Amino acid sequence: MIKKIKGSLFAKIFAITFLLTSICCVLTYTVISWLVPKTYSTTLDASLENTVSSFIAELQTMSPLESGTLFDEFLLNNNGVLLQLSDDDGNAIELPSQGAKEFPRFLDGGIATENTDPAAYRATHSYLFSFAGSDTVYTLTVAGSAHEVDLLRNTLANVFIILFFVILIIATLASMIYSRYVTRPVLRLSAVSKNMSELNFSWKCEESRTDELGVLAHSLNEMSKKLSAALENLQAANIKLQADIEHEKELEQAQLDFFSAVSHELKTPITIIKGQTEGMILNVGDYQDRNKYLSRSLEIINTMESMVQEILTVSRMKSSKVGLRKEKMDFSDLLKREYALFEDLIVQKEIDWNENISPALQIVVDKMLIQKAINNIVSNAILYSPRGSSIYMDAFSKNGSVVFQIENTGVHIPEAEIPKLFDAFYRMEQSRNRKTGGSGLGLYIVKTILEQHNIIYSLKNTDRGVLFSIRF
Repeated sequence: MIKKIKGSLFAKIFAITFLLTSICCVLTYTVISWLVPKTYSTTLDASLENTVSSFIAELQTMSPLESGTLFDEFLLNNNGVLLQLSDDDGNAIELPSQGAKEFPRFLDGGIATENTDPAAYRATHSYLFSFAGSDTVYTLTVAGSAHEVDLLRNTLANVFIILFFVILIIATLASMIYSRYVTRPVLRLSAVSKNMSELNFSWKCEESRTDELGVLAHSLNEMSKKLSAALENLQAANIKLQADIEHEKELEQAQLDFFSAVSHELKTPITIIKGQTEGMILNVGDYQDRNKYLSRSLEIINTMESMVQEILTVSRMKSSKVGLRKEKMDFSDLLKREYALFEDLIVQKEIDWNENISPALQIVVDKMLIQKAINNIVSNAILYSPRGSSIYMDAFSKNGSVVFQIENTGVHIPEAEIPKLFDAFYRMEQSRNRKTGGSGLGLYIVKTILEQHNIIYSLKNTDRGVLFSIRF
């Protein structure tokens, strides 16, 4: 029970409030029980004193024989009041009376009285006076009855039992109402703070109070809002950082893969040249025909030179120290020059060349890099087109962009192979014959150049063949 009270704010405030309320009520009742009879007794004494003062004044205007009626009226009007009359020697004498023996008397010198118990009366007061026409000084002792005060005290004692249960009920209800009023906003704030500690900022303190608790609720809401915004920014920064880390890892892995592929691509021709050279030096078998194998070695060296140039091109493009040197260029003129570069190969392969190029198409790019990319695209289209096929090259303006398309017919690429064509040193031909398959860097260079320019491109199969599209 004590553990539950210690762990509950509502129980603590309820217990404290109930205890304080009960104590205050009991103390209040105790003070009333002590003070009210005392105050009531003092009030009765003051009233009796005024009455006696008037009575003495009247006694002084008449003789002892005439005062009997006045004494009887006084005792009749002041029920429970005790009178004793003494002469100047202090001897008690019988009160003058008209025969009303029923009134109480003091017992002194054989004079009978009805009630002489001192506890039955309040404090006594003595008054000196003389009857009219007499020099004798008499003493009148007056005692008020304690019955009314005792009755009030007993009534208060009897009411205490009822008041005790009323106090319990009132204290319980007051404690519950007060505890709920005080703890409800605190419990709400506690629930919100607990959710905030669990990084749940969706809860808000719906408190419209203007006191300190209301200010605390408003401050907690503001703190929750700021923490939520800070957490969202932190999460976004973490996501971006993670993405940057992953991107950096991908770049490092791509660089490792690239150099691994370069090593592999250069290893084979170097091994061939080395073998042919050793054979010619040793005059072994067919290698005695030096002119034949020197020509083959030169051919391999030229291929390696071309590959090295392409590797250097890729390295320059990927170097962070080299930026794009963009300038405006006539794209239409560039495309028209492409036919002249490959005219002999087009005629040799009997390719039907079709071009539809809008005049004066202007683009803002790195001129040297875009020339390289277009040259590689056109070269691939011609090299991979069967003899007697057709090539369609179009360039036009659309929605503020310049669109370039080249389509070669008579050939299709497996869908699974299309994304791989842009990888370094990837060639579809299993033999990896460079006479037909190239170095494997052409489309990789194209991808690198276009992505540096943030240019949209695509390669897909069509009903007629393969279509390469670029949107500048």
